[in-house]
Amino acid sequence: MLEGISLKILSMEKQVAGITRNLLRSGAFSHLSDAELARLQWLLMGKLQNQSANQLMQYWYCGNYFSQGVPQHLLHDCNLLLIHAGKPAIDVFIEEEFEA
Repeated sequence: MLEGISLKILSMEKQVAGITRNLLRSGAFSHLSDAELARLQWLLMGKLQNQSANQLMQYWYCGNYFSQGVPQHLLHDCNLLLIHAGKPAIDVFIEEEFEA
């Protein structure tokens, strides 16, 4: 039984890393500082552990999901895994421009 739980956690960690890589490639984190991007890439290159998956998910809250090139399904994928992990979903509000 513990083996099944370990495989499930490992699968989730791989999903977190995969989504994070897709977000990084698509430019969702292009607004982050060089130091933040370096740390994100360092986490992705390291051995996947539950702690690093949680740290990667924290970056998701900083993602720009409406920048050009970011597939819209990535926000949905992020929210599904966040909710599954017991974390709050990402709330995104689109700013509307009103003419005076």
